[in-house]
Amino acid sequence: MRAFFAFPFFLICAAPVVARADGIAPMALNSVGAVPAKITGAQVMDMHGVTVGSVMRIETDAMGKPLRADVSLTGGRTIFIDASAMSYDESANILVTAMDQKQLAQMAQQPRG
Repeated sequence: MRAFFAFPFFLICAAPVVARADGIAPMALNSVGAVPAKITGAQVMDMHGVTVGSVMRIETDAMGKPLRADVSLTGGRTIFIDASAMSYDESANILVTAMDQKQLAQMAQQPRG
């Protein structure tokens, strides 16, 4: 008799977990194990969904973990964004930065050294 009640309880408890699987947010770029080749040329969006540029390349450490993204902004300047400040949606091949357009513009104005 207990098995009869345990089975429906299991289904009820498992259902919300399955329902949330589709809504998982993109992963942090610095948590990607191996950088996919298709990431070069991927769109970069700000936190509001506005396209701000595209990926020129991803710099990695000796183990292949992403360190930073070289991003060509829509205005033509290139900036470097730390991997910890970006998320990656592999299925859509889009990177999202936590910075807004004003912050990105300020970065583009800074001299590179």
